[in-house]
Amino acid sequence: MYNNEKKITVVTTSYNSSSHLTRLFKNLIDKAKSKDAIRFLVIDNTNGYDKDLINLLKINDGVEIVLNKGHGLQRSIAHANALDIGLKISETEYTLIIDPDVHIFKSEWDNVCVNQFNNGNNVIIGAPYPQWKLGKVHDYPSVIFMFFKTSEIKLFNKSFYPFPSTYYIIVNSILRKITRLGFLGSKSRLDRFKFLRTLSNSLENAFGISSPDTGNQIITSLRKNKFKSINFVSPYSSELDYNDNYFKLAKEYELFFYKKEPFLTHMYGSGVMHWKTDKGSNVDYWKSLINKVEKNT
Repeated sequence: MYNNEKKITVVTTSYNSSSHLTRLFKNLIDKAKSKDAIRFLVIDNTNGYDKDLINLLKINDGVEIVLNKGHGLQRSIAHANALDIGLKISETEYTLIIDPDVHIFKSEWDNVCVNQFNNGNNVIIGAPYPQWKLGKVHDYPSVIFMFFKTSEIKLFNKSFYPFPSTYYIIVNSILRKITRLGFLGSKSRLDRFKFLRTLSNSLENAFGISSPDTGNQIITSLRKNKFKSINFVSPYSSELDYNDNYFKLAKEYELFFYKKEPFLTHMYGSGVMHWKTDKGSNVDYWKSLINKVEKNT
């Protein structure tokens, strides 16, 4: 149940993600300044079939699991539907939308986010989709990590639903292929070749959002209402020192910086050809790189 002492609700979606969430929740608590102010809200899209999810209740007394029938739905739709439920239930002053396969590097991450609201409202902070995820939103936070005042976003009365009308789905499919330069616009090639980045960015600027983008309705409302967006930066690995601890994380996964300091990494493990990397689905390798970064920061 909702506890008035809680200040932040962490909303996340689970589809057999209990191992990721166990690690994430411990990580969020460990790195938080106000550990007792956090409430965890998990929307279980297996509708109770993930029996290991119940173990999350042992981590913190602020964990709540809500069952949802996400099985059988298209993946992005199921995810968006769960986030809609989570936002509706959230009652704390602030809400953090976060993916299960995220690790936070930044100490006192909660304080960093809350402090952005010291000068007023209409603010949102987080991790936009990386620049190599062509056709998506890059100037406002994505559902990888999206921190906001709960009441402000609820007032929009918008859904996280990712797809436009059927007509635009067809048009976007064509524009997306052009923006991605067919098969050329992959993460690895964009990382290696600056001229491809320049060309694809020009095409993206011309055609706009052409990929299914979870939360785009909300982001459109943020723009319309002139919200200040405080964005983490996700560089290509080629923009980093080859000998740096961050290089391999940025090469295989997603790595985000805030004020030139590492804030988080997102595994994402996508099967999409354009985004897939050699070790992108290797959880153990991802964790080993995280440990190396943690030891040197």
